[in-house]
Amino acid sequence: MYRSILTFLFLFIAFPNASSALEVKFQKSAQITTPFVTLGDIAGFSEESPLSSALATQHIGYAPLPGESVTLSSKQIINDLSQQLDHSLDIMWNGAPSILVKRKGVTINPGQMEAAVASFFESQQDKLPDADYLFIPQQLPLPFLVPTGELEVEVIPSNPNVLGSRRFTLIYKVDGKIVKNLSIRGRIQAMGNVAVLTRNIKRNEILTPDMVKMETRDIARLNSPCMDLREVLGKKMARRGRAGKILSIDNVDFPPIVQKGQLVKILVSHKGLSLTATGIASMNGKQDQVIRVKNTRSQKIIFCRVAAPGLVEVQI
Repeated sequence: MYRSILTFLFLFIAFPNASSALEVKFQKSAQITTPFVTLGDIAGFSEESPLSSALATQHIGYAPLPGESVTLSSKQIINDLSQQLDHSLDIMWNGAPSILVKRKGVTINPGQMEAAVASFFESQQDKLPDADYLFIPQQLPLPFLVPTGELEVEVIPSNPNVLGSRRFTLIYKVDGKIVKNLSIRGRIQAMGNVAVLTRNIKRNEILTPDMVKMETRDIARLNSPCMDLREVLGKKMARRGRAGKILSIDNVDFPPIVQKGQLVKILVSHKGLSLTATGIASMNGKQDQVIRVKNTRSQKIIFCRVAAPGLVEVQI
């Protein structure tokens, strides 16, 4: 008899969990980052086992919005899970009667939104005139919360030419999903060096270095300002200009780089493919001007953009 008692005590000490129930203990509060609340988010387990691992992944319900909280009832959770569990499983439920669940979020403040627009201007440097760009919103947008995860923001100007934009749309994505879409109204300031007339100039006068100087001005709302004196010096003024006014490229008479009757190469580009043909210019053409060109093979008249001396492009 004495030997049997010793044997039982040995087995009990050696295997303390062999006959004990799995204890699930609810916490008083929990902070989560995912869209769903799982049992593992709000409760602890007395042991690691296949059963506890499976229970930990069970969805309890939807998480609150980022930055918000919700109170869950332990009793309701137990009732819901008991309907799915095998009654032979030995589980002991303990802990808090209710759980305060708060979902963690990431705050996007006005400074970060302005930084996103500034970053957009940096990415467009190769496409925009050389200037220092600043977007000045009409009013600062209010902060907002987004879920945690891989955050990216897409900035879309209201005008494809960017400089004419009076509004920027910001699309925020977390893990590839759109979580916030907003627009910020305002104006663009673009401080760049432009040519300014130093005196009144008549039409057909030849521009000389003493007639123009470079000054820093806001070019955001200017049409074709001259930002390089080398482009205009020695050229004729197409119309009169007043002292102190910014010189526009449109007011300078540039000679045509394609002459009427000149043999030109026609370039057609479409979806990565390029074809060339020979044509005859039916009119004079300046840089980027659209002119009529006769295809020497088909004898058809087509409209082309003047790309360079002796080269025109078909617009598709």
